[in-house]
Amino acid sequence: MIKKNILAVVGIMLASCATENKPVYFFNEILVVNNSREFIRDVSISAVDSGRQFSCTNIAPLGICSNKFPRRRYEYAPIRIDWSFAGKARQTDSFVVDVPLTFYTGQVLRGVLEIGPEGAVKAYFQQENPVK
Repeated sequence: MIKKNILAVVGIMLASCATENKPVYFFNEILVVNNSREFIRDVSISAVDSGRQFSCTNIAPLGICSNKFPRRRYEYAPIRIDWSFAGKARQTDSFVVDVPLTFYTGQVLRGVLEIGPEGAVKAYFQQENPVK
């Protein structure tokens, strides 16, 4: 009986460790892409835990705002996005951007925030020539 309990506890511990040990990725750029025909104003991407922030004041229709920086480790930390579209302030709930499992850990990522024609936001990572 004790042996079964110990095995169950070890199994639970291993399962919880497996979910916490995510691959290590690095990123060095954030792009905000305006895929609409409206000006996007006051875009702010905030890391909820650290308070780090990246912002773009105005992005022309079909324009891009970019920020490059020295590579840093991606911490899988939640972010929140605020922006103004067609004169209305918008905000997301906090969320974590997933990295596709096909991406190579030794190659730097680019974070992309895409604002569509209706003002909806889509966040994802890109990688030049990911390993398949």
